[in-house]
Amino acid sequence: MKSPEELTSPVPQPGNIYADLAAYYDQFCAEVDYAEQCAFAARVFTLFTTSSKRDYLDLACGTGQHLQLMQAYDFVPSGLDNSAFMLAKAAERCPSAQLLLCDLAAFEQVEAFDLVTCFLYSIHYSHPLAAVTETLRRTWQALKPGGIFIFNAVDARGIRNDSGITTQLTDGGAQLSFQSSWYYRGEGEVLDLTLSIRRESATGSEHWSDHHTMTAVTLPQLMVMLENIGFEVTMLEHDYSVMSAWNRESFNAIFIACKPPAIP
Repeated sequence: MKSPEELTSPVPQPGNIYADLAAYYDQFCAEVDYAEQCAFAARVFTLFTTSSKRDYLDLACGTGQHLQLMQAYDFVPSGLDNSAFMLAKAAERCPSAQLLLCDLAAFEQVEAFDLVTCFLYSIHYSHPLAAVTETLRRTWQALKPGGIFIFNAVDARGIRNDSGITTQLTDGGAQLSFQSSWYYRGEGEVLDLTLSIRRESATGSEHWSDHHTMTAVTLPQLMVMLENIGFEVTMLEHDYSVMSAWNRESFNAIFIACKPPAIP
């Protein structure tokens, strides 16, 4: 894990969308209810574990919104992300957090955490499917006995290949437009995520675009993968305001994967 001081000034990389636009990330995600997600995670933790410790890891932590909020529930925060620019923002927001710069399928902690989360469908960033399996396996390894892994996922069969989501905001005298969309080809494990960001000002126009190859998987597949590793799995409807069982028909779900406690 790197200290916050080591992450405050990453070296810029030309054309890196996360380097140029990390400062705007929170504005683009303004409609995400981080507080509701964290309140849900705290409720789940209380219901599904008897652990007296609260060591917490957020996978794909971005700018550290979850890390900061989970501190209010007495969790000791750690965050993982593969963007040094996002982690630099996380270090500013949550100076006490331990931060790890690496891919989801590459962290090596052993029995270090009571709770691990991966929100905003970020589990799909592990690619290919073998990398998702490795991420789940390493999460199992990182959890203490009795620990819990909470994440959300989308079923490939429910991906709508539409124009995506567009967010617009004002930055001083400039107008920014952010568009993200998923595309699934109908078969295989490739799920395409495209990002397009445009900044218009009196001095001209700038445009950034990016493409991520994500992993398409079904919800039943994920359940089997978790169970094969050893997790006890509960699937809930994708609604953080309540806690209701997955109806087996919707294409979005929240997974609660519990590592069984140690046998005395």
